Amino acid sequence: MSRPSSVDQLEPEIREEIGRLRGNGHTIDEILAALRELDVTGISRSALGRHVQSMEKIASRLRHSRNVAEALVRQLGDAPASRSAQLNIELLHTAILDLNLASDDEADGKGLAALRGNPEGLMLLAKALDHLTKSAKADIDNQKQIEERVEKRLKAQAEKHVVDEARKKGISAETARALMAGAFGVKSP
Repeated sequence: MSRPSSVDQLEPEIREEIGRLRGNGHTIDEILAALRELDVTGISRSALGRHVQSMEKIASRLRHSRNVAEALVRQLGDAPASRSAQLNIELLHTAILDLNLASDDEADGKGLAALRGNPEGLMLLAKALDHLTKSAKADIDNQKQIEERVEKRLKAQAEKHVVDEARKKGISAETARALMAGAFGVKSP
């Protein structure tokens, strides 16, 4: 196992600053100058370049996975699980696809070939998919509960406002409630 790069050994705040600077379009030389201003030494331009390149590869894969997940969400309909749950599922699918593709590469002895004869590894992948599926369902259920609470609160507010306005106009509260029930399906407790 290789040791962490000099950039990976920096404090998390410094690595976040590198990411922020790069995200704002700063060049490697500008980031290196900013690090020097923060008294960060021992980081070579090439090490910083490798780190930035690695970050950009990860960001590219994440953007690709997000685009695929969003396309799937559009295909699946109007009421899918939250985007983050869908994204997590897609990321795991991407990892499994990467394993499959790596196993097809004869020069690379890793990938799915590493899972052959490893039932525990396959079981863990299956478990991860199962957990993500359950998480997506729980997310949908939670969203539904939130929507029901909001709808209940809005109906109660609407009824209160209608009853108050009806009283001002000389209409009884019972008549106003009957109108609300007929027009909006709002039923009083």
